[in-house]
Amino acid sequence: MSYRRILRSSIGTFATRIGLSVTVFAGTFYLAWATSAWVLGVFSLFAALVRVVDIVTNVGMNEAAKKRISEGTDQGAYFTATILVRAALFVPIAVTVYGLSGTIEAYVGYDIAHYIIAGAGCYLLRRVLESGLIGQKRVARAGLVQFLYGIVHLLSWVVLISSGFGVEGVFIGYLFGQIAALVGGLALTSLRPARPSKRHFWSLFEYAKFGWIGAMTTQMWVWTDTLVLGLFVTPELIGVYELAWRATGVLFLLASAIGSTLFANVSELAADGARDRVTELLERSLAFTGVLAIPGAIGGALLAPSLLGLFGPVYRVGGTVMTLLIVARVFHSYEVILSKLINALDRPDLTFRTNSLFILCNLGLNVLAIWAIGWTGGAIATMSAMILKFGLSYRYSRSLLSYSIPIKTIGREVVAAGVMGVVLVGMVLTFSPATDPLMTTTYVTIGGVVYAVALWTLIGELRTIVLRFVGSQVFE
Repeated sequence: MSYRRILRSSIGTFATRIGLSVTVFAGTFYLAWATSAWVLGVFSLFAALVRVVDIVTNVGMNEAAKKRISEGTDQGAYFTATILVRAALFVPIAVTVYGLSGTIEAYVGYDIAHYIIAGAGCYLLRRVLESGLIGQKRVARAGLVQFLYGIVHLLSWVVLISSGFGVEGVFIGYLFGQIAALVGGLALTSLRPARPSKRHFWSLFEYAKFGWIGAMTTQMWVWTDTLVLGLFVTPELIGVYELAWRATGVLFLLASAIGSTLFANVSELAADGARDRVTELLERSLAFTGVLAIPGAIGGALLAPSLLGLFGPVYRVGGTVMTLLIVARVFHSYEVILSKLINALDRPDLTFRTNSLFILCNLGLNVLAIWAIGWTGGAIATMSAMILKFGLSYRYSRSLLSYSIPIKTIGREVVAAGVMGVVLVGMVLTFSPATDPLMTTTYVTIGGVVYAVALWTLIGELRTIVLRFVGSQVFE
């Protein structure tokens, strides 16, 4: 697959993830507007605990399924084996959660053990379906399953909360979204159950014995700070923190889409021994990974309090937290590409080392920093741990593959973002800070247009890719 086809596929995946991000972000906004920061904080802790259950019952099986299914043989058997292993692990964990319902209620501030069990079960099955689709190189379809979850849970929240269901409506709406995604995933996949043999289970375990910590890292990266904050601060501050985190998520969308598309194709090329093609695809991917993250870092640093203020004055206090998390997102954008490369080259032992250190540092730094300086410490710890993980991923990727960093293209992206930043600073100094929703929206719109024009002018290759993609959609 050429890098243009990789990027074309990534654009399709990116579109579905934009849809997911919009629905999730709109859901966060709706909770903040229609309920309170307390409800948003309680839901954030609920979602974090669902992911904890997923971590314990995953043990790398989803990543192993992606890898083995992407190799093109016995896909149904690997798919079925994954479901069986995960179901076997889920049952005792569900019983444990039910038995600890009192402790969970004391931690969260609400009785949610039964919702955690139901939500984690649905989430488990949905993620297995998505892993199967990604392994088949149907990444956009996997993104569509995620989008279906996002839109259904958003609409369910609007209906249920406006009908007076309160926080119960939030949990029920979440379950509706997961069930809808399951139904959609079953309709979109061509994988069918097939009887697995011991060989299929063993092959999955061989990959998963290193890959489990990668799956844990993905979840711990998202939820460690939230879980630790639950020990030290009120749900209201957790709600503000979660809003800041969600607001930075759009900066990671393109990198996530490229990484997901890159994995299956690099895996296939590496199996065929086409290392030159792998190098080319990696360099092209790195060239465009920062298209959103780099300007987001500059624009977010200038407008973070104002952007959060769109959701209500109480959220403006999260401006510093949001700025720190934006920096973490930038490093993560590049790190995820390198991690996908390492895994696709069938070296999960290296990502095991990287992820082990990341988890320990992220958890330890969060506990120490939040205990010492408060909730801002969570953002500092998360950012620091991700910078470390990026450095390790870069080191290991260079030990596996000789490649060049596309400094020229990345530099032009930085220049375009700098032009945008200068314009934004000029507007703030000439007119006034972005203190109301209309002015904030105006500044963001103008900044986005300036960046897009500058980028279009500076990077000819990007113009070629976009024009060819548009032409293929119109004329093919």
